Amino acid sequence: MAVIFSKNISEQCIITLWKIEENIHFFLKYLNIKEEDLPSLSNATHPLKQLEWLASRTCVKYTVELLEYNYQGIEKDEFNNPFLCEIKGYVSLSHTNEYAVAIVSLTDEVGIDIERVSNKLSRVAHKFLSNPERIHAGEDLFKMCIYWCAKESLYKWYGKKNLSFKDNIYIEPFDEKPKTIQGEIFIDGQLKTQHELGVFYVEDFVITATI
Repeated sequence: MAVIFSKNISEQCIITLWKIEENIHFFLKYLNIKEEDLPSLSNATHPLKQLEWLASRTCVKYTVELLEYNYQGIEKDEFNNPFLCEIKGYVSLSHTNEYAVAIVSLTDEVGIDIERVSNKLSRVAHKFLSNPERIHAGEDLFKMCIYWCAKESLYKWYGKKNLSFKDNIYIEPFDEKPKTIQGEIFIDGQLKTQHELGVFYVEDFVITATI
């Protein structure tokens, strides 16, 4: 299995990063899913998207079992947020065509995201960065990626949608390649909540997670 790392945030919270190197049949067997059921379960028809979907669920199952629980699957709530079946706990997941990542906590809501550092971030930076954040990021794609991942993680943590990355989610300025950063969510101009996020790096990818 291509587990890159599993990190204990606490005794009841673990993050796992999985490099997607296996084929679809490996994941189907690991998750006990029939191939004919995959399109309806994953809501995807492209084989690569199906592979990412399977890898992310495999990542969650692996993490749940590290916490010594039996994985019973994932469902979605009314806001399309994932939740664990038959387990009192919280889950967030993210995937690309190369990696899947998941965070599972038995005690607290969580949010996680993974993103590749790429030029496309500079083209859309004005849509997700506030003016102070744009000044801080400058032309640094790594900083833009950290901002994006952190805001996506907080968006997932909040879970109720209708949040503007630019107007409702603010990330405090940070140093080069930080290990932790601070984020805030504002609702109707008022501070709603503050969070610390862990920041992890692998190759040219950035991962952030609420911790």
